[in-house]
Amino acid sequence: MRIFKDEEKLSPEFVPQYLPHRENELNMLKTFFSSIIDGRPSISTRVIISGAVGTGKSVLVKLFGQTAVSEALKKGVDLKFLYVNCRISRTTFSILRKLIEQLKARLPERGLSNEELFHKFLDYLDYKGLYAIIALDEVEVLLREEGPEPFYLFSRVGEERLKIPRISTIFVFRNPEVLDALDASTRSSILGNIIHLKEYDYNQLYDILKYRASLAFMHDVLMDDSIHLIADIASERGDARYALDILWRAGKYAEAENASKVTPEHVRKATASVYPTIRREHLEYLEQHSKLILLSLAKALDAERSAYVTSSMLNDYYKMVCEEYDVEPKSYTSFWEALQRLDDLGIIKIRVVSEGSKGRKSYISLPGIPTSILKKELEPLISSKQLRK
Repeated sequence: MRIFKDEEKLSPEFVPQYLPHRENELNMLKTFFSSIIDGRPSISTRVIISGAVGTGKSVLVKLFGQTAVSEALKKGVDLKFLYVNCRISRTTFSILRKLIEQLKARLPERGLSNEELFHKFLDYLDYKGLYAIIALDEVEVLLREEGPEPFYLFSRVGEERLKIPRISTIFVFRNPEVLDALDASTRSSILGNIIHLKEYDYNQLYDILKYRASLAFMHDVLMDDSIHLIADIASERGDARYALDILWRAGKYAEAENASKVTPEHVRKATASVYPTIRREHLEYLEQHSKLILLSLAKALDAERSAYVTSSMLNDYYKMVCEEYDVEPKSYTSFWEALQRLDDLGIIKIRVVSEGSKGRKSYISLPGIPTSILKKELEPLISSKQLRK
């Protein structure tokens, strides 16, 4: 059974034509850089984009760059978008070489200081009548390696030339507080326009996964429950990159098993392979009824072929497992308290959903370990003799 249509669409390097829940930020970038896109800049624009890992900083910048170049071309403006990741190019000189390489310009490099080479770069733009938006990603690495010098170079030198401002700059940080290490004048020169990307919530991650899945998977092979489960798992961190990695791995597990569907169990296997959250020693130290509840959850999820079961359904399975082990089940209040302790430990996840006139329901998921492995680990730890202690 073929699972993937184009798995590259789940790659961190892929730039989609649409970014769910980043439309406002994309429009802000277009507004900030409108004068250079129109080919009539009066000053160099500088923008800072910040946000935690997986909030879409890099893909937002790359999509904006593609869009800006396309819109400028329609207006007869020769605009170049030049992107450099400072984790790869860690020095000012290597960044300048990367910029020149992307322009396909033949410029002398030997024996020149960084400032001299940058002026050669700007002279080339003048000579060719080009404009450039330079995006420097993961800039905190550059700051750690070289201090404030590159910031001065990219934010101030262009302004000192008595010519048309040919470049504008985007600085991408995880945390803009690292700029506190700069001197006041350099800091003030780049602290103009700041776009901060908040972590994605559950619903936003679901939309992102749904969209990317439509590009990457064959029709109707990915269960909707699987998407919900991944969104639930990744919402703890608000990290879309993590969510897409789990989605890709879940697809690969399904592919390896020649399965017809990507199920929640494949998601659980994928999650455990990305970041194993539950170890055997964690299970050994649980009290016995918590182990019974976990075993019940694994059996319920398997039987229902679902990512979630309601707390009432799980309680029914728990009673059946207790009967299997000849143990008196705890009251529903004690059962619920045990569920909350397991949630606090990060072993299960409880999601409370309002269902209008029907009231609120609690849905229980097992994000960090496949049910098959959980059952295999738990069953030797559970015995009637232990349970009667």
